[in-house]
Amino acid sequence: MKVRVRLLDPQRMAISEELMEVTSVAELGSVLADGRKVLSAEPVAGQAQRRLRPASARAQSLDVAWWCQELRTLLQAGMTVVEAIETLQAQSAPGSDRAALQSALLTELHRGKALSVAMESLERFPMVLVASVRASERSSSLAEALTEYLRYHDLVEALRKKVVSAAIYPSLVLGLGLLVSTFLVIVVLPRFASMYADLHGSMSWTTEMLTVVSRFMREYRWAVVVGLVGLVAAVVGCWRQGLVQRASLAAGMRVGVIRRALREFQLAKLYHSMTVMFRGGYTLDEALLRCEGLALGSDLERGMREARSALHRGVRVSAALTEAGMTDTVTQRLLAVGERSGQFERVLQTIADRHATNFSAFMDRATRIVEPMMLLLVSLLVGSIVVLMYLPIFDIASSIR
Repeated sequence: MKVRVRLLDPQRMAISEELMEVTSVAELGSVLADGRKVLSAEPVAGQAQRRLRPASARAQSLDVAWWCQELRTLLQAGMTVVEAIETLQAQSAPGSDRAALQSALLTELHRGKALSVAMESLERFPMVLVASVRASERSSSLAEALTEYLRYHDLVEALRKKVVSAAIYPSLVLGLGLLVSTFLVIVVLPRFASMYADLHGSMSWTTEMLTVVSRFMREYRWAVVVGLVGLVAAVVGCWRQGLVQRASLAAGMRVGVIRRALREFQLAKLYHSMTVMFRGGYTLDEALLRCEGLALGSDLERGMREARSALHRGVRVSAALTEAGMTDTVTQRLLAVGERSGQFERVLQTIADRHATNFSAFMDRATRIVEPMMLLLVSLLVGSIVVLMYLPIFDIASSIR
């Protein structure tokens, strides 16, 4: 196997690093044949790193929030960063993705890289966490930086869980309604075709339509079933690739109410990220630069670039963010207060909490409206199919008379 070896040359008093092919790490010993001393030897983590998925992967075996909590606990207990990560690695199952990730982190740290640089190179940690850790390296307050990130994570997760919980009930109602409707159309409806096949006399347009549909479903039932299965598989595939989410987001942005709610969520995430970085020692323009990686949408990214450009020209913060379209009246006045008082950190946190509260209030109102509407829609769908199936009975009764 290949190992990365750090060597000390006693004659030149120089430290070097080489890749060597050995059977095991123990085979190296402590001194090489040419007299150089082995300081450390680590298996090459290239294969492990290649196994790591990027941060945008849907399924990540590493719980970043759990990792931050554990790392903070170990640091507060007096461990160094390397000792803490080694302890976390010892808790991980051998061969797991989590173990491979922490092994790669340790390898980068042993090479002399800072923790933030190592985390950024692996592309598995959120940008806000990396920026917060980088800021803490200036002030030697890594535990506090992890605490600030966990607050940010809790806020974002609380907003995201509110969206998920609000969508669960309508989705279940709609799914159950579609399932019942599909059963009626595929299984029950064809049975009515034979009942109405011999019906003579005048028929209403609903009976004629039902007869045609019933006959079609009886003759091509399996083709319809296969088509529905293929449609479900296609939807699941699009969902796993994120196409459904992107299409839903694009459709929602066309609706004014939803667009404003999404804007509140994005601004809450942005201002809370800026708060975390500002507390860590970043200047406001540096924080805006780092926040461009949050994937908040083209409008906000363009606004952040415009705001940074205005700040570089000496424009006041409140004016720069307002010109970039990143504030409303209340936010602009809060920023102006922060400029006068110097308590900019508190102002940014207040703005983030305000946008988060607005988004939560919208989700609460939307839930109260959407749930009864979904029930009404499903009831109309299923009830219409049932009524259409039984209306021809009146035609049969009239033909008998």
